[in-house]
Amino acid sequence: MNTNFESLTSLFIYGWNEYLSNAFLPYQNQGYIPLRINREGRGLFWGTDGQQQLLLERSGTFQNMQDLGIQPSPVVGDWCAVQPYASDRGLIEAVLPRGTTFHKPVVHEQYGIEGEALAVVANVEFGAIVMDAVHDFNLRRIERFVSLLHAEAIQPLLILTKIDLLEEPESYRARVLSRFPDLPVFLVDSLSAVGIQQLLSYLQPTTTLMLIGLSGAGKSTLLNCLSNAMVAKTGEVRAQDGRGRHTTTSRQLYLLPNGTILIDTPGLRAVGMNSNSGDVEESFSDIYALAQGCKFSDCTHTGEPGCAVQAALLAGEIEQDRFLNFLELRGEAQSYEEIMARRKQKDKALGKLLYHYRRGSHEYD
Repeated sequence: MNTNFESLTSLFIYGWNEYLSNAFLPYQNQGYIPLRINREGRGLFWGTDGQQQLLLERSGTFQNMQDLGIQPSPVVGDWCAVQPYASDRGLIEAVLPRGTTFHKPVVHEQYGIEGEALAVVANVEFGAIVMDAVHDFNLRRIERFVSLLHAEAIQPLLILTKIDLLEEPESYRARVLSRFPDLPVFLVDSLSAVGIQQLLSYLQPTTTLMLIGLSGAGKSTLLNCLSNAMVAKTGEVRAQDGRGRHTTTSRQLYLLPNGTILIDTPGLRAVGMNSNSGDVEESFSDIYALAQGCKFSDCTHTGEPGCAVQAALLAGEIEQDRFLNFLELRGEAQSYEEIMARRKQKDKALGKLLYHYRRGSHEYD
């Protein structure tokens, strides 16, 4: 199957660009086609070019390359070089270079780390933090999400849902902007569609937006409202706390009527840090700027003489809660860096063992 002009047009609707076209040239000469992964589950993937959808598996060659760490495990949002072998099936032969990669936040237990920061979504420009304004409004949690997205080079925005239940919704926007003056904030009620038009006006065709938030924040209801259709299941609201039930169980990519590409993700049960300490420091731009005036370049801002950050804190120029959250996130990030460095060495050794095992077993086929 050749990539004709009509399919190229639909590819651009799904975010294809000149950079990807150049990266795909070696695979095009082998008769492969480009598809974007729009769904995954149980080790299988579904990819689309805007005209057709194929059920995808990893080819044997690709699996070997993945074991050696040369190719990443495919995720929703990836562009792949695919070898079709039936009208509705194909083999993933390569993952094209990613613009951005979002890793699922790990869970920290007093700076211990549970699980790994696995790549779960690729090639997104915007990350929409969806937060229940009534039951889960939390400035510290917003700060965590903003730091995570900053570390992944993804532009954050905040969507506060269920504003119909608030007496003064604009006061919540003001509280957010007092701490995050550059963060776009949208107040919406997904049931009545209040605020949805302002959000849609901000979103642009061919750009990819990812929804992230805690379980029950209202992401699925928001997706249905943006789509003007029931494309995602929604759960009943619990009477005791007014929170929605967890309904999204896998990541999926949708094309909204206005041309925005949206990726819905399962709700998170907690938000740990999987960025390095440098990224955390840079995401607190005010503290980072003050730190340039510290006497020591490696100042920890916890007691060294000549610390410009401590001086600003004492002068009331930095909120104490914001500074304490900065220290906590930086501590988690430093712990993450140390543990991930050790795990990387182990994973590399395991990948080589798997590769040699698979190669050895094939010799006797």
